[in-house]
Amino acid sequence: MKLSKDTLVIIKNYAAINSNLLLKPGNKLSTITAGLSTIMSTVTVAETFDTQFGIYDVNEFLGVMSLFEDPDLEFSEKWVTIKQGNGAIKYFGASENAMTVPKKDITFPDAEVNFTLESSVYSMILKTAAILKSSDVAFIGDGSTISVVVADKKNATGNAYNYTLGTTTLNFRVNLKIDNLKMLPGDYEASISSKKISRFKSKTSDLVYYVAVEADSTFEI
Repeated sequence: MKLSKDTLVIIKNYAAINSNLLLKPGNKLSTITAGLSTIMSTVTVAETFDTQFGIYDVNEFLGVMSLFEDPDLEFSEKWVTIKQGNGAIKYFGASENAMTVPKKDITFPDAEVNFTLESSVYSMILKTAAILKSSDVAFIGDGSTISVVVADKKNATGNAYNYTLGTTTLNFRVNLKIDNLKMLPGDYEASISSKKISRFKSKTSDLVYYVAVEADSTFEI
């Protein structure tokens, strides 16, 4: 089988979330951060995998793939043969028990806060955070509007980026870590629950990211 460009983009993105990736029979991919499990993502891809295969170091796997211009992959129980023409690499898989992988799907609770996060705004959040050296982003409702603010939440007089996303009748401040925003570029339908979890659903596919909300977030709803 061959991996499509779209699937390779997803796998590369997932490598930024977790270096482990478990390919399961079917056409679904999922990943979760190790440790505190602050990010989880799921997506449907074009390919259907017949065999479960664990990739312990996704970046290494992608590096091996890049050695070939248009490789074919033949999966077996313990390894995958990556080949093109007369050349081939036998790449061994890892046991599921040796990796950090999602154990079950997330049941997302009812969300009190919903808005659209456009690709241009998401890009601006990341760029501004890098320039301002901010590790925090906040989604704030003041009973009238929903705004996104990129700033050091511990420094009230520090530089800050503010963008109005829409309207709301609620009052809340939802804090997230910039490092937890690992989504691919695109437009997302964002939902935030007072149970301290957020969800970003792509508007063009079933790609979804679940991101933990920081404990100091407040909801007056």
